[in-house]
Amino acid sequence: MADHFTASPTAPAPQPAKRNARSVLTRRLADIVCLPSSTVTPQERWMVADVLDEMLRTANPELRGRVAARLAEQAEAPAGLLRRLALDNFEIAKPILERSQALTDFDMMEIARAGDVSHRTALARREQVSETVTAALVAAADPHVLTILLRNSGARIAPQTMDRLINLASEDYNLALLLIRRAELRPAQAFALFWDVGHDQRKMILSRFAVGRTILQDAAQDVFPLVANPEDQDALVQRTLFYIDRRQRNREANDSSSYGGLEGVAERAVNGHDEALRMEGARLANIQLSLFERILGDLGGEPLGVLAKATGLSRRHLGYLSLAAGFAAGSVAAERSEYVFDTLSVDKAQTVLRYWDWSFRGREGANAD
Repeated sequence: MADHFTASPTAPAPQPAKRNARSVLTRRLADIVCLPSSTVTPQERWMVADVLDEMLRTANPELRGRVAARLAEQAEAPAGLLRRLALDNFEIAKPILERSQALTDFDMMEIARAGDVSHRTALARREQVSETVTAALVAAADPHVLTILLRNSGARIAPQTMDRLINLASEDYNLALLLIRRAELRPAQAFALFWDVGHDQRKMILSRFAVGRTILQDAAQDVFPLVANPEDQDALVQRTLFYIDRRQRNREANDSSSYGGLEGVAERAVNGHDEALRMEGARLANIQLSLFERILGDLGGEPLGVLAKATGLSRRHLGYLSLAAGFAAGSVAAERSEYVFDTLSVDKAQTVLRYWDWSFRGREGANAD
């Protein structure tokens, strides 16, 4: 009896990848665009890029992704084609956004404006981010993008952009924490940021930016007598000398005060302070009323230490101000005010207080306009 054998099933033979005229032509054009400059002239590259750009408008995502990945490695990639692919779906645009050295600042500014959060995040992660690109990324105000950007040591921030970030940080505590560590942060910006951060960050700001003004005082020593001349009353010079001056208090006001000077204001404020008493305190301390009220209303306590040290109050009178601000003796806020009082010199405390006063004067002047 004949044996019967059952043939085992065999796998179908692999089919060649489907080829059509469009995909073949697109690949050919991409090959030419990616040729080195020794092989193709700029004019030829631009001509081919224009044709390829038109082909890619209707190409499938897989083909657009392949071309994007190749162009990301080309230092001489055609600008228009590169920018179009950089604004494509993020998975297609990703290699260009992350690696392409052919993207210009203008390209990246446009991508930051017209792309989505994923596009902006990729730009923020680049090894180097110029000031102009950073400004475009900050303009979108995406919290996630800003966090990535501020953690990037290769991102550069212009002063105007930092001002914008300071404003955003007033409503974003985590953003404020990142800004404090940036090398671009300037004293005026840091002291504006002071109000929106916690105790540890305030200590960092005071340690880094509360500096003495000896160099300014030595340079301006012979200028002070000149402003006493009625014929030489320059408002800008007077404002600058006020910042430099070693004296914080308004001496004439202090001598004529019906409250017995700033010490008297502090003693009476323990039992409550109305607007008249606060106005007198601001006048004697030589600062804006709005700043004086902000210091009394701050829940941290550190600004009270700055005020007391800058104006020459004693530690005892600092205690009176703490009670007036609602801080019980031995409370965390009272201890923080004492820490600042004990660790800052008079000159450094005056630097901080005058920066604050400049800021408040400028803000009120802008509101008046």
